[in-house]
Amino acid sequence: MVAVQYNRNIQVLRSDNGGEYVNMELRSFLELHGIVHQTTCPYTPQQNGVAERKNRHLLEMVRASLIEAHLPLHYWGEALMSAAYLINRLPSRTINFHTPFQELTSQTSSPPTPNLPPRTLGCVAFVHLHPHQRHNKLEPRAIRCVFLGYATTQKGYRCYHPSSKKMFITQDVIFHENEMFFGSPTSSLQGSTEVVKF
Repeated sequence: MVAVQYNRNIQVLRSDNGGEYVNMELRSFLELHGIVHQTTCPYTPQQNGVAERKNRHLLEMVRASLIEAHLPLHYWGEALMSAAYLINRLPSRTINFHTPFQELTSQTSSPPTPNLPPRTLGCVAFVHLHPHQRHNKLEPRAIRCVFLGYATTQKGYRCYHPSSKKMFITQDVIFHENEMFFGSPTSSLQGSTEVVKF
């Protein structure tokens, strides 16, 4: 994909010695494409520092997003994809305030799937229902969903309707970014008015 989409050839793959990286299938693929596979020494993640730091950055964003949006943990994959979408489109000090996309392509062009304005993960999103999506004229024209991120192959937002288990990919949506779909969990740390005397 990198070679076709961005006119870049992968020359070296550096990984740890996990089974997902050290196996005959991957080895054959890499040899077929002339890619050198370098592995780190056991118990030395610092040898793969850039990847380890990026993984940490992604996990920090995912954790913060899930907590802030009060999203159940089973939405971690959606939060991860949303974090990666945003990271790849935001300027970074470590690469001279370019975006990772600009560094990959060595140009300042737009990504293959155009950027969408960033939205608050987990917020309420009212997705417009087109006439063919409604059973009759009296049904609501929009459905209350949770915003879960950005489509990877279309210019649209991913909005999920939990009760029908339907994912909508659309730009025809109104966001209520100050209202989280799953609300605020009750917690003794948040909004407690109880006074405890010692």
